[in-house]
Amino acid sequence: MTAEPLDFGEDPFERTFGQLRGPVHWPSLTDDEARDRRRELDDWVNDFVRRFAVESRFIPPCWAQHGALIEILSALRDHERADYADAASPTAAMDFIRAVHDAQIFLAEQVSKTQCSVAGHRDDLIAPWLTDKPTGLQDD
Repeated sequence: MTAEPLDFGEDPFERTFGQLRGPVHWPSLTDDEARDRRRELDDWVNDFVRRFAVESRFIPPCWAQHGALIEILSALRDHERADYADAASPTAAMDFIRAVHDAQIFLAEQVSKTQCSVAGHRDDLIAPWLTDKPTGLQDD
């Protein structure tokens, strides 16, 4: 009896989604890295908006100018990639649909703060106390 060689062929997860990195910690990226990652995310967001007919009250055209929207959409994209991998559970697709629902709540909350829409962009509102002092420490 001859032993069959171990198969170290292509991983089905990698074949489906490529080599996935861990989640992106956006604040840790350099400006160049963030720009490259936003470009990668842009294709996915455009496809996602078409696939799910997402309204601009959830994802306005200026989404890439809002850090919170970038982070929420990035997390949702990563969730989809994991849920649709070959090795994912048969129920994982529904997990993604639930994540879409949850993400829409987060997205709507963020968009409501700026009132961005197809008509125009408004900058994020920064808490006034953040602009007064560089740290949250009080002088004694």
